[in-house]
Amino acid sequence: MTIHPINRLVPALAIAATAATAALPGVGLAQQDVCRNCGVVQSVQQVQRTTQPKGIAGSPVTPGMAIGGVVGGLVGNQIGRGGGNTAATVAGAAGGAYLGHSIEKKKYTAYVMRVRMDDGSVRSIEQGTALAKGSRVVVDGNVAHLRSAGRQG
Repeated sequence: MTIHPINRLVPALAIAATAATAALPGVGLAQQDVCRNCGVVQSVQQVQRTTQPKGIAGSPVTPGMAIGGVVGGLVGNQIGRGGGNTAATVAGAAGGAYLGHSIEKKKYTAYVMRVRMDDGSVRSIEQGTALAKGSRVVVDGNVAHLRSAGRQG
C-alpha cells in the first residue's frame, strides 16, 4: 500500500498548528477562559431588616437610651410622693430608655439574591438593590453588579 505524500503531511500540519496555537497567548483559551466571579441571578427575595444603633463610647448604652432615660425619669419624678415618687422615677427612666432605643432603630428593605456562579457553585448575596432574575452578574466580595458585555471578574 502506498501512502500519498499529502496524507503524510496532514498529521504533521495538525500537530504543528496545535503547538503553535498553544504557544500564542490568548489563542485557544476560549474553553478555559472562565470568569470566576460571574454568574446568573436565580432568585430574588425581598426581606426587612432593622439596624442596630451603636453605643456611646463602645458601651451598650445608645444615645436614644440615654436621652429617653433622662426624659422618662424627669416625667416619672413628677408623679407621686415619697416611695411612690421613687418608683415612678425608676419606671419612667426605664420606659424612656426602652422607647428611646426603639425609636433610633431604622427599618430598611434588603434583597437576598441566589446566584449560580459559572463554576457551578451557588452564592447568596444580600444588598440594598435588587437585580432581576436571569441577570448576568459579576460578584465583587459581597456585592453583585450587572455584567457588561466585556467585563469579567
